[in-house]
Amino acid sequence: MSTTPTFRAKLDYLVQMTGRTEAELVAEAVEEGLTELYRKHIANAYLAGDLDREQAIAALGVETVENLDYARHAVEHDLKWGLKGA
Repeated sequence: MSTTPTFRAKLDYLVQMTGRTEAELVAEAVEEGLTELYRKHIANAYLAGDLDREQAIAALGVETVENLDYARHAVEHDLKWGLKGA
């Protein structure tokens, strides 16, 4: 038996705790979910080289792009180091 609350249970809880309507909460959830999907797609496109840095910064912000660059360089460094030892 799953202990993860259902969609309905989560929605009922939020309605009760916030005093907002179901429609307001669902609209906010869709907006936040769509924004997250958009940001993931932009990040993936940038890392794949399909989007230039300026476009990524415009969509994600400079801090996020700098974090992506740092992570990419760290992975590249680790791969080079791992291949040297192979």
